[in-house]
Amino acid sequence: MSGRFLKSLVRYTKPVRYEIDRITFMISADQQAVAALRGICVGRPMLVVGNGPSLNKTPLDEFAGVTAIGMNKIDLLFDRVKWRPDLIVCMNNLVIRQHWKTFMASEIPVFLSWKGRWMISREHRSAVNYYLTRPSPEFSRDITSGIGAAGTVTYAALQFAYYMGADPVILVGVDHSFAFEGEPASIAKRKGQDVNHFDPNYFKEGQWWGLPNLELSELGYQNAKAAFEADGRRVLDATIGGQLTIFSKISIEQALRECKID
Repeated sequence: MSGRFLKSLVRYTKPVRYEIDRITFMISADQQAVAALRGICVGRPMLVVGNGPSLNKTPLDEFAGVTAIGMNKIDLLFDRVKWRPDLIVCMNNLVIRQHWKTFMASEIPVFLSWKGRWMISREHRSAVNYYLTRPSPEFSRDITSGIGAAGTVTYAALQFAYYMGADPVILVGVDHSFAFEGEPASIAKRKGQDVNHFDPNYFKEGQWWGLPNLELSELGYQNAKAAFEADGRRVLDATIGGQLTIFSKISIEQALRECKID
């Protein structure tokens, strides 16, 4: 069976697979964990913490007490900082496959993509929470019915932040800059140390990782910006040296003031 045939099969069966996922998620108890997040951060600042190299320069401990969403393998940072996120979001099947035991043992609430449950042995699946991903990049204002997908888990985290009512949302560690060879959105094996994340072993040598699609990510970010602004809310980017140009840039000092930390 050729790789081209498999790709075509995956593409053409996507609507059917999504509909099955949607139905099974809606009848599961997992929707309730997502629903419980509605409005719990209304009018309060929130950090959305990416995994870029700039995170090593970001004084996260100074943001103690600010509600925060971490993503993917953020726990690799925990031996260096006292700071902890309030929840962790992951949607990448490869990351879930590589890191599921850590997610299962987490004392921090973890929300994984519903489709990623297949990466976890059946007896352990109930140890975490799940959310539904949609097959389009449309921004979701009600994440109980699914989250738009646009090539980056940060876009999912922004939809969580919107649903939770946060204002402003402040990005840190979202460098939006990657060194890689290959086609965007394809899968490749890591070679050498990982220079794209805050830890050189984030994706270890020989591990598979998904090559970023920055164009698709930017489409998602534009959708997020429009949704927040339509609701009179802000997304601000305090990433040190970040390359993302969609959100208003602020310094770490300004971010601390936005969080009312002197």
